[in-house]
Amino acid sequence: MKIELDIPLNRVEGDLDIKVTIHNNKIIEAKSIGTLYRGFENILKGRAPLDSLVLTPRICGICSLSHLLAAAKALDNAYKITPPPQAVRIRNISILAESLQSDLRQHYLMFMPDFTNEIYNDFSFFSQANSLYKPFQGYFPRKILEITKEILKIIAILGGQWPHTSHIVPGGIASKIYTPELLEILNLAIKTKEFLENEIYCQSLEELEKIDSYNSLEKNISRYPSSQQAIFTNIAKKTNLFNIGKTGYGYISYGVVDNPLNPNTSFIPAGYSDGKNIYQFNQEKISEDSTYARFKSDASLHPFDGKTEVDIEKKDAYTWVKAVRYDSKVAQTGPLAEFLMSKDPLFFDLVEKFGDSVYVRQLARVFRPAKFIKYIIDLTQEALRNIQEEVYIKPHPNKNAIGYGLTAAARGALGHWIKIKDDKIDSYQIISPTTWNGSPKDINGNYGPWEKALLGLEIKVQDNPVEIGHVIRSFDPCLVCTVHSIENKKLTYKIGF
Repeated sequence: MKIELDIPLNRVEGDLDIKVTIHNNKIIEAKSIGTLYRGFENILKGRAPLDSLVLTPRICGICSLSHLLAAAKALDNAYKITPPPQAVRIRNISILAESLQSDLRQHYLMFMPDFTNEIYNDFSFFSQANSLYKPFQGYFPRKILEITKEILKIIAILGGQWPHTSHIVPGGIASKIYTPELLEILNLAIKTKEFLENEIYCQSLEELEKIDSYNSLEKNISRYPSSQQAIFTNIAKKTNLFNIGKTGYGYISYGVVDNPLNPNTSFIPAGYSDGKNIYQFNQEKISEDSTYARFKSDASLHPFDGKTEVDIEKKDAYTWVKAVRYDSKVAQTGPLAEFLMSKDPLFFDLVEKFGDSVYVRQLARVFRPAKFIKYIIDLTQEALRNIQEEVYIKPHPNKNAIGYGLTAAARGALGHWIKIKDDKIDSYQIISPTTWNGSPKDINGNYGPWEKALLGLEIKVQDNPVEIGHVIRSFDPCLVCTVHSIENKKLTYKIGF
């Protein structure tokens, strides 16, 4: 007997349906369905290029700053501008703060509450999970909301507000940041570092950095059993997270933390990895096809040639998400990809032992705030030492130009591609991280990453398929960035033979 479940997944950013077919309690078919068409690429057509700085951040209220930076970098590239080093430092601090707070909220407010599900009532960790992670009642939901408010003050100081700031512009940033503001940011960053050391990792970040293998992680967990990496690992062992959610696919990153002295490079490098080797990244190898998406063209097109033409009645199409590929390969993006590109020995060892399982993918998000807060502190101190530097170079716009802006949002690789004709936007294409992770099948029948991650997954209780939530949430889905007719469907169970 086969059972089909159509599940509108909650606690994700945007509108996501997961449709799976179950046979003998295992998923044998999976479809990731982005249900919301928004059409930002078409909204931008015919507008002034600078309008992209105002409109694209409205794509998402969580990673709005990432879209602002990608739009500004696309115009930097089109107008052949290299922003001053001090501007790059401020841009970095801004984007790191946004991603850091997102990581904390994702793990403690989105991912861990699943372990308070009644399905785990008889597990040894259930009482602890409820006291720590239960929505509105647990210890960490309150603590994380408090500290992330402090982190977001960093962006408010630099940009005046969050979300939808406007301080990043082609050529740099909109105004100079002075010593009092930077000192306030430094104090907020140090406060955040202390929170991470005392409440999350239960040790100094310097000691955390010494973990270089799964064996040393186990020793660290034994030494600090109250740490969040210890508690998560204990829960993961009891819920099989080490073995589920694997794709076997590669990893993609556009680079994280631009080098102020050479913004075309980054401290966490761009690249493609198969999990063992790292290959040089080339944005020309990116393509999207719409074979199973509700758009007219099926051809695999580079974003400069991409089109967003709706075909709502298209046969076999099941989503508003295009299938994005790198050199025709399926790839996932996010913190795990970034750790691999930076040649982190712990995560190379984890991937070798456990693949890209839910545990490994989510642990990368647990550890990334430690890396990001150190960058924020270092960059703020560097900005203080270079307080007299300029932060803006006036662009000399070309009436006809093309450019692309690649950056890292909280969920991974984010890119904007712009074509300008007669001083108006002729074409604009956006590929968000969830376009990579939540893509549908492509023309060759290859599943997208989290579709593949669901195949073979055992569902113990079919009217409470919490395992699906573990897998999908480990990718930190953000559908509002990705799908560009709402179907008013209730949860349905279709049983057939």
